[in-house]
Amino acid sequence: MDLQTKQKSTKMKRILFLFMAVLVVATSCAQKGKVAAASAFIDNGDLAAAEARIKDALEHDKTKGWPRTYIVAANLATAQFKQGAGTDKIIEAADHYFTAAELDRKGDEKGRGIGRAEKEIKVALTFFMPEFQNAGIEAFNANDFENALAVFERVIGLNQLPLYEEDNMPIDSVFVYYSGLAANRSQQFDKAEKYFEETIELGFAEGDAILLMHELYVEKGDSSKMAANLRRGFELYPDDDRILTTLINHYLSTEQNEEALNYLNAALEKDPNNPSFYNARGVLYDLSKEYEKAEAEYKKALELREDYFEPTLNLGVIYYNRAAEEMNAANDLSDNRAYEAARKAAEATFRQSMPFMERAHELRPDDVMVLETLKNLYYRFEMTDKYNEVDSILKGL
Repeated sequence: MDLQTKQKSTKMKRILFLFMAVLVVATSCAQKGKVAAASAFIDNGDLAAAEARIKDALEHDKTKGWPRTYIVAANLATAQFKQGAGTDKIIEAADHYFTAAELDRKGDEKGRGIGRAEKEIKVALTFFMPEFQNAGIEAFNANDFENALAVFERVIGLNQLPLYEEDNMPIDSVFVYYSGLAANRSQQFDKAEKYFEETIELGFAEGDAILLMHELYVEKGDSSKMAANLRRGFELYPDDDRILTTLINHYLSTEQNEEALNYLNAALEKDPNNPSFYNARGVLYDLSKEYEKAEAEYKKALELREDYFEPTLNLGVIYYNRAAEEMNAANDLSDNRAYEAARKAAEATFRQSMPFMERAHELRPDDVMVLETLKNLYYRFEMTDKYNEVDSILKGL
């Protein structure tokens, strides 16, 4: 090949290379032009045209790695949501912002352009976030807890994007708390536990968060975590009577009577005029067959609150059961004189039970246990009219 031919060949290669380069640039510009066109169509309200163009841009190699493509896609999804599309559309918008931020942090394939779109993303999110948060709140209020959770989780995530590192954005404890609520109500219990735990660590919602965590453990049947959570709550919020009462009830229901008594004593030191604590302590003494102590606790509860059903009933039951035991013991006696004395003593104890049972009936007229006990008492003492009255009530229930 002579020199002239070589020069022509080299020139042709250069022209071909320049042509290819121009073609690549033109193709790239064409695709980016579609993104710009989509943005213009959104501004003009032609969302169908915008969607067709942004769909191409999201799939094309030249623009699917460009942050602005996803910013415009997010704007489109937000506009579609505003025109009546479902909550999933505005969730889609949030996901586009996540992608835009991720791509901007990486730059292009050669690592160029890192952070170039950061300002645009921040500005877009400034307008987007109030709309997005409201969408989550509306979903929550409409009992659409799955979509509410999807929004709230993304609110938390968007606020923690690396582009906000220098702004020292605090974690939004409100949305952490509501993420827990939405997860719990949509039966996503592991997520609920995670968000309630974060809520407690953030010190938000205080005793409410502890009690919500307790309800979650009740739902899951996790008894060991119930106690640990409530003890922590009592340490963090010792003045929240709800936590202390729930802890005591937990120990009572799991027959951990000694633990329950310890916390009851602590509760009464804090609040010596709380009748429910005296009643609970009476129940503990009742269970351990310390009936005289139980009787004193129930009476103290009634001194503080006359219309308190539980200690009223409990006193009636103590006397009724005591009378039954006394009557059984009398029946075992062979000496007539001893038997008669013991029987009369038992009858007197049965009579001691009656006014408490009658008062319990006044406080809770449809309680079957009270009615059955009164029926037995009236039969025992041949109180026919009252017996018939109670019997009629029972038949009507």
